[in-house]
Amino acid sequence: MNTVLKRLACLLLGLSLPALAADAKQPNIVLIVADDLGFSDIGALGGEIATPYLDDLAQQGMLLMDFHATPSCSPTRAMLMSGNDPHLTGVGMMAEWRGRLPEGTEVRPGYEGVLADNVPTLAELLGDSGYHTYIAGKWHLGKRLEQQPHKRGFDEAYVLLEGGAANFKQDNMALLPNYSTTYVHNGQPIELPDDFYSSTWYTDRLIEMIGKRTGDGKPFFAFAAYTAPHWPLQAPDSYLEKYRGRYDAGYEVIAEQRLARQRELGLVPAEHPVKAQLEGVPAWSELSPRQRRESARGMEVYAAMVESLDAEIGRLVEYLRGAGLLEDTLILFMADNGPEARASADPEWVARNFDNSLDNYGRRDSFLMQGLAWAQVSSLPSRRHKMTTYQGGIRVPAFVYFPGRVESGRSQVLASARDVLPTLLDLAGATPPSVKYRGRDVIPPQGASLLPLLQGRDSLVHSRDEPMGWELNGNAALRKGRMKLLFDVKDPQAAWRLYDLAADPGERRDLAAERPDVLADLLRDWRAYARRNNILLDEHARPRVPQSAEPLKP
Repeated sequence: MNTVLKRLACLLLGLSLPALAADAKQPNIVLIVADDLGFSDIGALGGEIATPYLDDLAQQGMLLMDFHATPSCSPTRAMLMSGNDPHLTGVGMMAEWRGRLPEGTEVRPGYEGVLADNVPTLAELLGDSGYHTYIAGKWHLGKRLEQQPHKRGFDEAYVLLEGGAANFKQDNMALLPNYSTTYVHNGQPIELPDDFYSSTWYTDRLIEMIGKRTGDGKPFFAFAAYTAPHWPLQAPDSYLEKYRGRYDAGYEVIAEQRLARQRELGLVPAEHPVKAQLEGVPAWSELSPRQRRESARGMEVYAAMVESLDAEIGRLVEYLRGAGLLEDTLILFMADNGPEARASADPEWVARNFDNSLDNYGRRDSFLMQGLAWAQVSSLPSRRHKMTTYQGGIRVPAFVYFPGRVESGRSQVLASARDVLPTLLDLAGATPPSVKYRGRDVIPPQGASLLPLLQGRDSLVHSRDEPMGWELNGNAALRKGRMKLLFDVKDPQAAWRLYDLAADPGERRDLAAERPDVLADLLRDWRAYARRNNILLDEHARPRVPQSAEPLKP
């Protein structure tokens, strides 16, 4: 029976779509996470980058317009694996920044930088429910053998253990000075092929793992944890050539073109300002000819990297279609945080180790980052970027695709990465964990299932008066309905800000002085959130980085 007839039967019988879903066999699940992708970088959300496969999936599925990750990579991945706030699961601070604390500092519980044993992972729970479980890509939740994904519920894992690496095989694969790059298959080190390109290789591994066990009657959960478009920005030549000259007009022009498309698509209010808010950067006209050329070429590489990622996701989807698996597969796509704003990891180290001549931009042995101006273009219509709790740091592109089982359209309902684990367990018919799992004490997930929303049964995931909080490296935020409380650790006034996101999605107008009643209400909620989630505060309820002399900088 086709989808239309199913819906008609439901209507006549007084049933809802979920009643059909409850009787269906367990679906396959593909969770796709892009790394540092901005909200407006895909065509469906206003971008000029060619992303036909993602656009098609988004248009057939449900776009989650108010979906949030955390400001950075591993805390979001901890959320996905646990359904919990990262401070409760050991990733209240990233491992890279924990290492910057003064020598001898005792690390506060919850800030260790690795996924703790106090949560059963999404892979463990789906495995308990009869799923094959696979991951290819970035892990970033612990490097010791017992912390690796094959010990945390994945049947098979091809992963990069660290937070990133070069996307081609080259002599120096490092993301930062003195930074390791460790590729493993089920805990065993592996040698990368000479023709390695990250997005292609991860897709190959996923297809290989899925194909090995297709036909045994068990569903699969595949975590496609791509490292694109995380820096260093690199892409195959065929994609680089497509974007030559595309960004010569400069970041102001491209930003306003994106905003215009978002207005045409109904993604921002009609009264949203036409002029983009690009903070802390010079006007394009003030740059020297060489600066303009280098900036435009860098964004060409970023766009090429995003399109190549789209093509690899398309290849994975076409494999599933050809294998007869796509019809029974839910695909959830999201980014792990906002776009990267830094321009360089360490200029002297980069100059010594890489070839950043203009002709080599984006190729093997180059080392490029997106930079502040283009990162803000990528996050439009939101403000700021990765590592902040402004919307540009935490509101991410996300959609769910499953024709016939998930409604198509756009949802404006508030949701977050905490909700992914409960959603996928609900879809699989699995029972969420309680306070015990395999003989150990664990923390039940805080998130809520999106499935009623996705299937048209309910308009909310969380109640309108339920606060939702974030904190990383002293940056903090809390949402309650349309209102948002925000603290920026770099704000010279050290003030809590208040924004009405429904009227002001770009967070341009601080309402703290005008609405002291709302500010006080949200500050009470913030304190309660911080207490529940083991967040260290100062006497003004501002978050503090544990035992650090200075706030840690991205």
